[in-house]
Amino acid sequence: MINLRSSAVLLILVFLTPVPSVDAADIQTITHGREVEIEEHLVPGKYVLFDFYADWCGPCRALEPQIRELAGRYGDQLAVRKIDIINWDSAVSRQFRMSSIPYMILYGPDGEPITAGDAGSVMHRLRSALGSPSGQSASEGRGFAPVPVLATAAILAAAVALVVRRRRREPVASTRADSVTNLPPVDTAADPGDPAIWFAVLQGSIDGPFTRRQLGELVQRRLLDASSTVRRRGDASWTEVSNVLD
Repeated sequence: MINLRSSAVLLILVFLTPVPSVDAADIQTITHGREVEIEEHLVPGKYVLFDFYADWCGPCRALEPQIRELAGRYGDQLAVRKIDIINWDSAVSRQFRMSSIPYMILYGPDGEPITAGDAGSVMHRLRSALGSPSGQSASEGRGFAPVPVLATAAILAAAVALVVRRRRREPVASTRADSVTNLPPVDTAADPGDPAIWFAVLQGSIDGPFTRRQLGELVQRRLLDASSTVRRRGDASWTEVSNVLD
């Protein structure tokens, strides 16, 4: 676990490193849950990356810095259009039959689709098209400006305070995480009618698979509400926990 001292050092390095120019990045959110015709948002002469995400999706948040790095570095070649699915029952989720995120679709400068699928493969294809080796630092590219020292100091002070506050809350968060990972084991051989096929949103990200018995344990421990939604493996639609436990 990163301690307070190493966190502060990391924050200093982050905020003192040159960052992409905001003006260079062509990033727009084109829908929040509503249906959208993505081809209407193509940009002639640019690669266009359509990024399907949700605020509660941990992998989506982890991917965001990489997307902004490329958009800032290749602002004249790349446009990013973000699609917030909100939840699995939204109109745009049903439109594209979403079953997992982050999900991406990449179009070429000629307006023709190049690839679509999981974020890892699409990002690899995009980097190859842009001539950007994986892991290359954004500070080596163009369109970057240093953060003013006074602004950096102010941001750093606020960030360190946030780290301190978060550390004070870590025991509670750790307890919640332990409660999920230490669920009682289920003998699926002895109870083949209760397979581990259910996924739920816990602590801001999709977790699982769980059996019905384990879902009941999560409800009893108040880590999951009976009205929360769960999804069966392979299904795109979600249902309430209470329906599964009946």
